[in-house]
Amino acid sequence: MSLRRELRAAGGFAFGLLGLFLAFVHRGDLLVAPFAALGAALLLGAVLAIRERPRAGSHVRRWGRRALTLAVAVLVLLFVVAPIGAAVWITQAPRESVSSFSLPHRDVTLHTRDRLELAAWYVPSRNGAAVVVVHGGGGNRNGSERHARMLAHAGYGVLLYDARGNGESEGRHDAMGWTWEPDVHAAVDYLSRRPDVSAGIGALGLSTGAEAVLQAAARSDRVDAVVADGAIARNLTETRQLSGAAAAQAIPYYGLMLGTIRVLTGRPQPPPLQKLVPQIAPRPALLIATGEGAERTMNRAYHRAAPHTQLWELPHTGHTLGLKQQPQAYSERVILFFDRALLHLGA
Repeated sequence: MSLRRELRAAGGFAFGLLGLFLAFVHRGDLLVAPFAALGAALLLGAVLAIRERPRAGSHVRRWGRRALTLAVAVLVLLFVVAPIGAAVWITQAPRESVSSFSLPHRDVTLHTRDRLELAAWYVPSRNGAAVVVVHGGGGNRNGSERHARMLAHAGYGVLLYDARGNGESEGRHDAMGWTWEPDVHAAVDYLSRRPDVSAGIGALGLSTGAEAVLQAAARSDRVDAVVADGAIARNLTETRQLSGAAAAQAIPYYGLMLGTIRVLTGRPQPPPLQKLVPQIAPRPALLIATGEGAERTMNRAYHRAAPHTQLWELPHTGHTLGLKQQPQAYSERVILFFDRALLHLGA
């Protein structure tokens, strides 16, 4: 099997899988047929290239070249196909349907400054303060229900909504949260007009939502306190905080993924959180980091950039699962933080 044939087979496997993935993302759309056909054709070509009768050569050499084919295919899959596929999913993933919410609430509509309507639920305040709760990039407001219940049981008004392009809200899907800042401001606009909200307004974000509330608080002093649970990285400047094997793997991956997102959306990367988080001062901010990898590294970097913030690490907890896995400690820490930051503002 010639080297050219091996490279053709490796590329066929990798990009064939990409074609089938694109077809999966846009399933139900008649325009996906070319992606599916191309993916199937590339995979078939790769199989035929490997099965093609080899030219004269030793058995060891033939298997060595097949191993090379596999190695090249894996590298292309990890550092080309995977980041491109991730960018497509981040910008074009299908919506998840919204299920019911058990707490007594009001169905409300938020209006963003760029003229989108966002579907939301509001639980009225019993202590005069209220908190915006923002879900992660991969779901909708159902993903933040547990945190909403925690706050509502403590007397806080709670506003949870579907970010743009998710659930029942208008707009384009954006799991990186590059365009989510106006959504947070729309939520704060709503709470600022509520007659039951006479004290402070806080924000609690999960994962992508954590990054969104940090950015919104840095740009607006109407957010009186922030809890950012699971902020990681959303641009190349932030990924430079990584080191060693994590940087060697993540930086080239993120570089292609973020570049592809920019091409697909026409939007630039947002400012790095290292520059935004210090702008929240002197208002309080609580950074919550779970695990022992990139999330902890990134939050330590944000904390160093803004020493006024509080950093709480939960090393044996899954991403944004602090409330689920350590409910008592999490509830006590977050409620105490908001009590100190928000309740006195209504006095």
